[in-house]
Amino acid sequence: MHLGSVIAMTRDSVHTINFTGDAGLRSAQDLANLLREAIAAHPSVAIATDAITAADITTIQLLLAARKMAIASGRSCRLSAPPEGVLRTLLIQTGFLDADGRALTPEGDFWTSTTSQAKGKAA
Repeated sequence: MHLGSVIAMTRDSVHTINFTGDAGLRSAQDLANLLREAIAAHPSVAIATDAITAADITTIQLLLAARKMAIASGRSCRLSAPPEGVLRTLLIQTGFLDADGRALTPEGDFWTSTTSQAKGKAA
């Protein structure tokens, strides 16, 4: 993934970041920096993952770390929509979701919910 293929926009006070292309290990540092900066600058961040073409366990770790960082700083970080495509497949393969897309882990609401919640909580 090229950093230029990550597009950030602000909509209705929610800063949206679009992950596109390969969101795995090769892109992890660039994506981590982008998320860190977005969470520091915006009270609410949404991550669009539908254009990801490749993902690995690093992608999951990166998204969960961003959520924890947001919660720790009293901000919100969520997915803009339930994961589809390669990310959904990976979440099923790694035991985060069942085949029907239901959460199997305590942080399951991060993967399955897209509604904004109170400041300090991540959806």
